Amino acid sequence: MQVIKSKEYNKYQSSNTCLAIGAFDGLHKGHQLIINEAIKEARENNFPAAVLSFHPHPLEIIPGKNPPPSIVSRKQKISILAEMGIDYYFEQEFNQEFASLRAEEFINEILIDKINVSTVVVGDDFRFAYKNEGNVEILNKMGELHGFKARIISQLHASDDRISSTRIRSLLKKGKIKKAKKLLGRPYQICGEVIHGKKIGRKLGFPTANLKLETNYALPPEGVYAAKIKFDNQEYVASANLGYNPTFRNEDISFEAYILDFDGDIYGKRVCVDIIEFIRDEENFASKEELITQMKQDILYTRNLLC
Repeated sequence: MQVIKSKEYNKYQSSNTCLAIGAFDGLHKGHQLIINEAIKEARENNFPAAVLSFHPHPLEIIPGKNPPPSIVSRKQKISILAEMGIDYYFEQEFNQEFASLRAEEFINEILIDKINVSTVVVGDDFRFAYKNEGNVEILNKMGELHGFKARIISQLHASDDRISSTRIRSLLKKGKIKKAKKLLGRPYQICGEVIHGKKIGRKLGFPTANLKLETNYALPPEGVYAAKIKFDNQEYVASANLGYNPTFRNEDISFEAYILDFDGDIYGKRVCVDIIEFIRDEENFASKEELITQMKQDILYTRNLLC
């Protein structure tokens, strides 16, 4: 997949592009439905399949708005789109200039003049352009006028409610990891760089990979989780802890993982952790010995579950 940033749109030479548009801030099953329709249309006609999305999140730019915590980072978004089979990812820089574009300007100047769309696929709640004046009705009318198809995809529902990033964030906050996985179509994943920490785990006999998270993730409740950790094209089982390590009175929240059956140096590497199942709440232990005993139980539980 080729990533094309908005400053480079003029370099794009293909035509008849089948384009899915959206914030796609969770790449959940609802978003996947929209994107897969663009891929299907492209493959049937031997056209390029593409996605246009935004970076940074629009709510980071719009005055008076606060962006929600992320379900996927920019790197994860690009990786997932590539795995889905997208040929081109158009990453639109969301700034004040772009936010001021009127609906017809966005369609004429970007979709038609630069991306050469033949089909545009969006969700039925899609809004765009200045003050969200653009909607699916306008997109349809402009498509008829300029000769491209507008495909409007109805929202996907699960358990009598639509699948949305807001709903997934709420599930994660409540610790409903398996329900979030069902709506995502994959385990909830957190990625980051392995950095040096206080090496408390190593002193206890359980060296952990301490992660500097690569975005402001939507985090589940503090506690211990059975997980899978991925790096260097390998996957390992891990017992992960999210929290403040109250036994040692840490002031900052941390996310660290003890990798089962692994003894190597991964400092500086980017790793991704699939959170599989909640094991227990974080606890304040009376002694290091009590903590070590509990950690052994956590690891045994994780091993029995995932190995």
